[in-house]
Amino acid sequence: MSLFRRSESRALTYSDVFGVGSQSPLLGSSADSALRLVPLFAAQRLIAEQFAATPMHAYAEDASGSRERLAVQPQLIADPSPSRALHTWKFQCISSLLSYGNAYGLIVRRGLADPVGCEWIAPNEVSVDESGSMPIYYWQGREIDANDLVHIPWFTLPGRWVGLSPLRLFKVAFETGASASQTAHDWFANGAIPSAHFKNTAKTLTDEQSTKVKAKYKAAVDGRDVLVTGSDWDLKTIGVPADEARFIEQAKLTATQIASIYGVPPEEVGGERGSSMTYATVEMDDIKVSSRTMRPWFTRVEDHFNKLLPANQYVKFNIDATIRADTKTRAETHEIGLRTGTLTLDEARRLEDRKPLTPEQKAEWLAMHGNQRTGAKATTEEVAP
Repeated sequence: MSLFRRSESRALTYSDVFGVGSQSPLLGSSADSALRLVPLFAAQRLIAEQFAATPMHAYAEDASGSRERLAVQPQLIADPSPSRALHTWKFQCISSLLSYGNAYGLIVRRGLADPVGCEWIAPNEVSVDESGSMPIYYWQGREIDANDLVHIPWFTLPGRWVGLSPLRLFKVAFETGASASQTAHDWFANGAIPSAHFKNTAKTLTDEQSTKVKAKYKAAVDGRDVLVTGSDWDLKTIGVPADEARFIEQAKLTATQIASIYGVPPEEVGGERGSSMTYATVEMDDIKVSSRTMRPWFTRVEDHFNKLLPANQYVKFNIDATIRADTKTRAETHEIGLRTGTLTLDEARRLEDRKPLTPEQKAEWLAMHGNQRTGAKATTEEVAP
């Protein structure tokens, strides 16, 4: 197939992301450099770390619709990369989506029929021809079989296959934030306004006299000593005028906008929350982040990897694993589960990273607590895994 057909490149240069013209003094000439903007880095780090730390498992579904976690996990889920740890592999997947709007995975190993290994490749090395009914992918200028590629897009429009880049969509907000950070840097580096104005009200000083007076004043201030002057001197300290400090407000506004783009709590990236935190708790915040921020990312990746597994298998992220309730709440939850029969004793202990009870320990437990479940003494079968 010809390599000269009309294709749409998704390699993000400065002009692609931030428009034509000279490069930003802070953001540099590549999309990766945009992460120098602290709120952007913080938002992506929050999502990527949460995503990479959340366990994912494969399940099998039988004819009745019930699911069971596979005792032996598929290699594509348990160890998909020949060279990288699972945490790093997941981190690369989500960070590619967050920066470029697309994640491209190259199938590097296959079993008898299904893929068992995948490596994420740089999105700026991939171009996509979207002119036909199906996309045609090129990696480093060479056409690549779609069956050998996992393409996960983020925000896609009808009739398109390639996801929109958040850096391209919101370049104005990112550039504004970069300019505010640069202004703050220049302010403190260059000392745009003097710290004080030391004026003689009786006479005009020569340059040499002014230099001597300034040196004497600085020596006294640096040594935290007492400065003594005559009656003809007036000292006025100078603060930062409100108009010149607006970059601080702009920095907060930029952080709040970036938090809105990525769906993270504004206060986590240096922005400001609009509502009261009076009745919020850490656990409630964790649940909110898991349900509103993380769940869409989990679902998006799950859907694409489900297509790579056998027909009766699918992958799920264990969202509950990252929400750690306090000890009292966990104990109450386990007690309810044991009493209602939704948990066995061994399952409850496994959730607390404890080994199953031995037969002797289980008999002792039954003697002490078995009758709390139904009002009558429970049997060994009722608490067996």
